[in-house]
This record gives sequence, C-alpha cells and structure tokens, in this order.
Amino acid sequence: MNKNESSMEMEETGSRLQAFLYRTPKKNHDALVQNQKQLVPWFKNQGVRIQYYQLRSSETQAAIDSAKENGMDLMDSIAKTLSTAEDEEEEVWMELQYYRDPAHADEVYAKMMQDKSIESLGNEFFGLIAKGTKLVMGGFSRLSV
Repeated sequence: MNKNESSMEMEETGSRLQAFLYRTPKKNHDALVQNQKQLVPWFKNQGVRIQYYQLRSSETQAAIDSAKENGMDLMDSIAKTLSTAEDEEEEVWMELQYYRDPAHADEVYAKMMQDKSIESLGNEFFGLIAKGTKLVMGGFSRLSV
C-alpha cells in the first residue's frame, strides 16, 4: 500500500476505533440483529462507520489447536477469556465503531447520552446481552505503519 492509499483508508475509517465485546444468549440473536439495524442509521448520521461481528468459536479453537500442534502455545480463545457458557448457549459479539479522531468519538458519545430518540433502543440492547455481564470496550488509535 502506498502513502496515498494509506491516507485514503485513514480518511474512510478515521483514526479512532472503539471496540466492544459482549455476550448474548443465542435465543436473543435475531432480536439483537434487529436492534442493531435500527441503531446503524443513527451512527451513520453522526459520521461513524459501525460494524458487527459474531465470534465463530469452533473456527477460533481450530486455529489455536493447530498452533499448539506446531509448538506455538501462545494463543487462547476470546470465548474462554470472556467466560462464555460451557453449554454454548451464548454468543460472543464484537462491535467496531470508527471515528475521525478521539474528539469525534467524545462528541458522538455525548450526543448519544442526550438523544431521547434512541434511548429505548439502548435500553433494549442492554436487555438483550447476557445478564450479569458488562460490555468489554476499548478505544484504539490508528498507528501509521
């Protein structure tokens, strides 16, 4: 990737990433998808690109097992780290929110806390994630490499 391509990618995605990991009961899958579909336009209107992913534990474990078989016991599963239910009744989801910069993230978060039009969607979301759990989140700044 040349310098211009890197700059264009930076403009498209921004330099700030907020990542969230959370667990949800499998029975809430469809309701959570519908909830997120309703939230995406709000974020887009704020200039935020948002994406959702679901962890594929079996695929992850296969990669970890393969590494161990080759003498690299350096990885562990996110599902294990987040202590998902052993009976696999829960799913691990990841949400990625891309902002122009940290100030943009702060601005959007402040708007979200004040916007009563999405309050019910937020409440619904927190009712759909696994009870007794918290969202694991982190803010990341893009590195120029």
